[in-house]
Amino acid sequence: METMTSKPPVITYGSGPAPAEESGGGSLVAKPTEKVLTVLTWGILFMVLSVWAVAGAIFWIPLLIRAMIRFSINLIEAAFEDKRPTSAAKVLKDAVSFYRRGFVVAIEVVMGEGTESHPSEQTMENRLLLEVLWAILVWYFIFLMFGWIQASPMDLVDWFFSIPWAEHFGDLVQRFRV
Repeated sequence: METMTSKPPVITYGSGPAPAEESGGGSLVAKPTEKVLTVLTWGILFMVLSVWAVAGAIFWIPLLIRAMIRFSINLIEAAFEDKRPTSAAKVLKDAVSFYRRGFVVAIEVVMGEGTESHPSEQTMENRLLLEVLWAILVWYFIFLMFGWIQASPMDLVDWFFSIPWAEHFGDLVQRFRV
């Protein structure tokens, strides 16, 4: 496993080595600047990984739930048809490794080690939207199940349709005209 002691990539703006570096003496400004950039990079990476620790878990748990449901259904189907649920097993393995993979990808990209394939932006946007909606739905039902929220799905539908949309929209337009 790669240790996290390797230096992050440093961008230089010169066209070649500094004159002091050509003579073998090293630049007096480059070394402290490089250290500052390294510390800054690791600090920002630590903050990003802290955000991922929370946000990744918010998406990981619903992803696991969906993968387990899909694998269970495919397992039942495979038992009846006498075949192996290999595609569902791959989805389950990917879901299990999702959270750890977020940390690994962040570190590899900052270290300049990662190579990535680019899916189309439309596919990525649609997938992200579906994952966000799925996560909201799963967390809503988890909170409802534990009694942390009291609003049933029908209460939310009634609330949504009871909002006087025209009045709110008209007030909003009036506020921007002033």
